[in-house]
Amino acid sequence: PEDVTSLSTLVARSFHPVNPYIRKCFPDTPAMRRWWRGNFNEQIARPTCHVLIAKDRMSGESLGVLCLRLMNPFDPEPGIFTVDNLTPDHDVEAYRPMIESMSHYNKRLMHGKVHFMVELFGVDYAYKGRHIGTRLFQQACAISDAAGYETFVQANANARSFYLKQGFEVKDMTVMPGKDEYEEYFLVR
Repeated sequence: PEDVTSLSTLVARSFHPVNPYIRKCFPDTPAMRRWWRGNFNEQIARPTCHVLIAKDRMSGESLGVLCLRLMNPFDPEPGIFTVDNLTPDHDVEAYRPMIESMSHYNKRLMHGKVHFMVELFGVDYAYKGRHIGTRLFQQACAISDAAGYETFVQANANARSFYLKQGFEVKDMTVMPGKDEYEEYFLVR
């Protein structure tokens, strides 16, 4: 759909100004933009996925996105982020541990339960502080609450306090390999 082109740059616009680890995993290149377009098209087409998009009313550009996926009790896949079909532009050494930890902790904390997983959540850095993320997240929580399911999310250290304010509890954390000492938290609400 029409949002996919704008969405394909949203991770770069959201995370690259403040998160070197994500910038390394997902550089803003033509190949990566194609990869994001494919992922967003797949998400939008799946009936178990809710792709919540905040747009600029004037330009129609995507300013924020939250991808929420309903997970089966014993679903082996980590969602859209897999270690398959990567581009040559992915930093596999950084990307693989992040995705493997998402899969590992999702299984460990949520195995045997139908639940929602926040697969991706970002707001264009130029629009931070305007409560776009809060509104997207409130929408996602309303979907989860209406269904009566818990929600799992993997978050970096900078985002942890946001999730705590939304009623999530930290269940575990890990540090990604490498010199960055990049922390990932696993939270459930």
